[in-house]
Amino acid sequence: MSRLMPHGMKIGAVSLWLLLLLSEKPMYGYEIIRELEKRFSGYWKPKAGTIYPALEKLEKNHMLTSRVEFREEAPDRKHYALRDAGRSELASTMAYWTRMTEILETYRETHQSIFRHKTELRKDQLSEFFTRLAGSLRGRSIDVKKLFPGSETPARISPSEPVRLKFLYAKENHKFEIHMELEWLPAQKEVSSRL
Repeated sequence: MSRLMPHGMKIGAVSLWLLLLLSEKPMYGYEIIRELEKRFSGYWKPKAGTIYPALEKLEKNHMLTSRVEFREEAPDRKHYALRDAGRSELASTMAYWTRMTEILETYRETHQSIFRHKTELRKDQLSEFFTRLAGSLRGRSIDVKKLFPGSETPARISPSEPVRLKFLYAKENHKFEIHMELEWLPAQKEVSSRL
């Protein structure tokens, strides 16, 4: 098992696709490659050097069985079919990916209001930005549209006390960076209104 593979997952993406296809019907190698190209609408064009070693590994791990079709007028073809161990592995891997998809969807929903802003400023412009931010923090809410004119942002945000500051200063590849993060919990009435 690969060290880079997530915990609970025994097969990689290519093997998963092979098991999925072969769960529908037995197929021979070139047929599998064509079917994958069709299903990925050209976004992935699997190569024989990727598919055949993956098929051999699945067969070696007793997830597939194969038989050779001897043909007189054309090259012989090796047909692959799913074994019970392959069906079992497919079921457990699909359960794993279903759970991962649910986690990602929950994360996306939770962070659906993420807004990122990146621009280049002169030092005097950056100073003006921090002055405007400081003035906003003294008030009850921050008018984000004034801080980032022309950007699609939430209209107002209201930091509560205390505000946590994270500050990182780094030098990498002859480039200096400062990363700042402000973090706070929503006001209690905002939390209770969402419940």
